[in-house]
Amino acid sequence: MADDAKAPGKSKRETYDTVADTVGLVPSLRLMDNVIQGVTVVVVTGIGALVGFLTNGGAGLAVGSLVGLIGSLLVSGAVLMVVGWVRAAKKVSK
Repeated sequence: MADDAKAPGKSKRETYDTVADTVGLVPSLRLMDNVIQGVTVVVVTGIGALVGFLTNGGAGLAVGSLVGLIGSLLVSGAVLMVVGWVRAAKKVSK
């Protein structure tokens, strides 16, 4: 991005983060966002696998893991959306 195209007082990284937060479809480079998403995916997938295993043994484990993985993508997206709202609210209040 050209220096004249970015907002005054913002670094290239801040500009990228703003675009990632508002437009989407680009990966977040924030470490905390990636940690939150990783933990959410592991926890929700684990819960799905455990429920599947307890209800139907080995086959249930596989199905529960797959369903948990798909569900975890939706849950982690919702969690990151709320984190983004909180981050935006803090920016506005400054």
